[in-house]
Amino acid sequence: MVKPRITVLMPVYNAERFLKEAMDSILLQTFQDFEFLIIDDGSKDNGIGIIESYHDRRIRLLKNEKNLGISDTLNKGIELASSQLIARMDADDVSNPFRLQKQYNYMMNHPACALLSTWARVMTEDNKFVRLERYRSNYYYYNLTFECWMYHPTVMFRKEPVMSVGMYTQKYSEDYDLFWKMSRKFEIGNIAEPLVNYRLSSTSLNLVTRKTEYDIANEKNVLRNIRYYMGEHFRISRECLECLRHNFDPMVRKNSIRNVMACLSLLHAITAKILQEENPNRNTAHILEAYGFKRAFIITQLASQMPPLKKLLLVIHTRQWLVGYSIIMSFMKGQLRKLKILLSF
Repeated sequence: MVKPRITVLMPVYNAERFLKEAMDSILLQTFQDFEFLIIDDGSKDNGIGIIESYHDRRIRLLKNEKNLGISDTLNKGIELASSQLIARMDADDVSNPFRLQKQYNYMMNHPACALLSTWARVMTEDNKFVRLERYRSNYYYYNLTFECWMYHPTVMFRKEPVMSVGMYTQKYSEDYDLFWKMSRKFEIGNIAEPLVNYRLSSTSLNLVTRKTEYDIANEKNVLRNIRYYMGEHFRISRECLECLRHNFDPMVRKNSIRNVMACLSLLHAITAKILQEENPNRNTAHILEAYGFKRAFIITQLASQMPPLKKLLLVIHTRQWLVGYSIIMSFMKGQLRKLKILLSF
C-alpha cells in the first residue's frame, strides 16, 4: 500500500459545533494525497457521529478509551501517522484550501526544515474577523525564547525530528514547549501568508477553560528558555520576566526607570548569548534585527503607559528618539484637540 505524502492530525474533544466546518476545510484541500487522522479523546457530544457520517477513504478515525488530554492524544497520533510529514489541525479552526499544497511545497524545497508554521487570521466564534497575526519570518527563531509566535493548528512538522525531541511533554503550553525544543536542534520556517482561520472559541483550553494553567506554563517555559542561555540558577524579577513576554503591567506598576533599564540590559545580555549559541537557525543579521525590533517595541509600550516626565526620562536613557518624536506629536495633537474644543464655545 502506498503511503500518503501527508498525515493531517486532528484531535477532537466535544467539538461538534465547529467540527464539520473544520473537516470540510481539510477534505476540500487542493492537495489531495493525505490521510486525515482524527482521534476522539472521549467526547461526550455527537462528534463521532459527525465524523462517521463522512464516507471518505482518507479519514482514519481512532477513539481513545478514556480522555487522555491533548499531549498524549497528539503523541499517539504522531506515532501512528503513516506519513513523515504531519500537519496539525484543530477541530474548531478552518484551513485555507491551498494550505497543504503550499506547506508541502515549502517542505520539499527546504529539506532541512523540520517545523513550519504560517500566519493566521483570528476569528470570532461566528466567523467575524478579529485580526491578522503576521510576524516577520526572520524573527521567529529569536522570539521563540520569549513567546510563541506559532499558532498550533498552522504547523507542519517532520515525524522523526519531532519524535527525537520527545514529542509533547507538557500538559499545558505543550505546543510552545515542543516548538522551542525543535528550534534548538532543527531548522524552522514560516510561510508569510494566513493559511488558517484560528477561532476564538469559548471552549478553547489555552484562552478560556484552562487559561490560568496555560499562562503559568508559558511563564515557566520562558524562564526555562532564558536559563538555557544564562544558566540554570539565573534569577530574574517577575516584572522583568513579564516585560520580556510583553505583559507590561507589572513593570508599569513598579514605575521605575532603573528597573526598565535593568530589563533592557538583560535583554541585551540574552541576545549576546543567543548570538554565540551554535544553531541551524542562527543568523546574526536576523537576530540583531529581531532584537532591535523587540527592544523598541518594549520601550514604546512602556512609554505609552508612563506619565510625561517618566516618558521623557525613558527616551533620554534609551536614546530611542523616534519614540520621543511620537510622544511629542501625540502630545501636540492632544493640545490641538483641546484648543479646538475651547474655540468651539
